[in-house]
Amino acid sequence: MKIDKRFYGEVKSYKLSDLSKNIKSTFPDFFHSCNFLKDHTVNNCSSIQDTQKKDIVFLENKKYFKYLNITNGVCLIIEPEVLHQLSNKDYYIATKQPRRVFAHILNLISPGKVDKKIKSEIAKSAILKKGVVIGKNVEIENNVVIGENSVIGDGVIISEGTEVGSNCTIQYSVIGKNCIIYPGARIGMTGFGFNYDKSGVYKFPHRGRVIIKNNVEVGANSTIDRGSLGDTIINDFVMVDNLVHIAHNVKIGKGSIICGQSGIAGSTNIGDNVVIAAQVGISGHLNIKSNTILSARSGVTKDINNAELMGGFPAIPIKEFRKQQATLRIMTKKLKK
Repeated sequence: MKIDKRFYGEVKSYKLSDLSKNIKSTFPDFFHSCNFLKDHTVNNCSSIQDTQKKDIVFLENKKYFKYLNITNGVCLIIEPEVLHQLSNKDYYIATKQPRRVFAHILNLISPGKVDKKIKSEIAKSAILKKGVVIGKNVEIENNVVIGENSVIGDGVIISEGTEVGSNCTIQYSVIGKNCIIYPGARIGMTGFGFNYDKSGVYKFPHRGRVIIKNNVEVGANSTIDRGSLGDTIINDFVMVDNLVHIAHNVKIGKGSIICGQSGIAGSTNIGDNVVIAAQVGISGHLNIKSNTILSARSGVTKDINNAELMGGFPAIPIKEFRKQQATLRIMTKKLKK
């Protein structure tokens, strides 16, 4: 992940030795140990699956332990209990609270200070209706229509032919061509990045964006949160119904359909041409195979690796779910007799 200075300003560089001293003084109860093959400078925080050399990342969720030993030149912030699993111990900072420490580092490297003196560029053919508020450094291309009382935040890009309804809020986002954003949509909000430990509740910084590609529709009063590390990405021809919530760092493949009142938790990857019926709930950090169909009110708690019709909670192949329901009804009738 590269932090977009358009939205968050310039990043700051820190030597690993200085960062470790800062952590030790700020979190004396959490700090355990550190090691650096070279005292190189870092100026980027990243998710562990998207690292580049000299990035700094944290590792806490066991689902991502498979990336543990493919991070050459990357500084890992990890728990002391995980050190024995590291085959490459060239760069690490061991701490009892990797997520909290990483959040602190992210705020140091990216303070989020933006130059707000840059004027916006609005095409002559764009139509801005009554009450529209436009921030600084916004780009609005040809034939864009923005409805009454909508707010377009600093740095947002809205591409040619897109229509934004009334009373929408868009920030930290890049919107593609020929999209329709229906009234009341909220795009680019901070995700629910709250965590807690023995010291209390703290907020995880968001330094990502929402990337909406071409020919996408976002229904009325739906919310798409921006990424915390990396971007939330909605690919071409995705259709999002009303009252849908898409959390931070979700990726949705081309041509997928998401029906009303469904919710997708953070960092889940939805394949191409997936159909998500009404009131479906999908847990975070999952992968949903392309061409999967999730029937109404399904609850997805595990990866779906085979494209088929799924139903129930937890979601299973629909034939199996229907057999279970039929068996339960028969058993209940027998018990009544």
